[in-house]
Amino acid sequence: MADDISNGPRLFRRAVAPEKPTQNVIAEASDPVADRTLVVIAHHDAARSGRIFDPSAQQWFGDHFPEQLERTDTGFPLWWPVLGAFGLVALGGLTGRRRTAAAGFGLCGLATASFADIARSPLVPGANDNLSGVAVLVALAEKLRTRPVAGLRVLLVSCGAEEVIQGGINGFVAKRLSQLDPARTWVLNLDSVGSPRLVMLEGEGPVVMEDYCDPGFRDLVARVAERAGIPLRRGLRARASTDAVIPSRAGYATAGLASVNRYKAISNYHQMTDTPENLDYGTVAQAAALGEALARELAPAR
Repeated sequence: MADDISNGPRLFRRAVAPEKPTQNVIAEASDPVADRTLVVIAHHDAARSGRIFDPSAQQWFGDHFPEQLERTDTGFPLWWPVLGAFGLVALGGLTGRRRTAAAGFGLCGLATASFADIARSPLVPGANDNLSGVAVLVALAEKLRTRPVAGLRVLLVSCGAEEVIQGGINGFVAKRLSQLDPARTWVLNLDSVGSPRLVMLEGEGPVVMEDYCDPGFRDLVARVAERAGIPLRRGLRARASTDAVIPSRAGYATAGLASVNRYKAISNYHQMTDTPENLDYGTVAQAAALGEALARELAPAR
């Protein structure tokens, strides 16, 4: 399980689960023959809901401990108790401690019930996660068609199967991104940019936290946002996996744009309330403006 959720070699998944097709949509904008490339990524699939995604606990914590919430920039590691359950079962079996093993079995039962609940829950509308990111891709396509950027090729990539843990992005990196020079290629990932506050993710890790490749690129994104007058909160790190981690591990400078509400949570995350009327369109517009400003910043000086 740790191998799967951390985007490892996935030996168990490959052995027991047949591969299924997905679809990526790739568009090219600005200068198609340029040797410098900005890759802007979003995903177009939606997730299932489930009781585990109920935001009430985080909202309660934020209402009662606002200072502690403000100091916390890394999400709660939801996968740790799941993995710890297997560890407790193993430890109890090795040491003969029945209570330890029973605690592990109890946690395994809760995890299984949670997975079963997600499996039978409906697909969410997915307006924030992640049609908001797809909307930014469309906006960038329109902006760059009207005012192309000389000397910079822009790839607008909408990936499938992100919610099954980076399905489409693996194929894109293997077949398309790997053909580009990492020294002249930058990756901007867009995931859930329809909450009230635009943020930049510095890294992610369901099990072990890892920062994205090339912090200098994230510094550049922050400077571009500041010059453009776009509020951008830095320093956040996700405990869920995103498509950004795959190009980062391949050695490409990577930054992630997301958004949060007052509780430092993605609004309506994996909820049936993730509908267009609940989007903050101002934040979506800010993400699009930042993407365009970044493209013009990366273009070679003329």
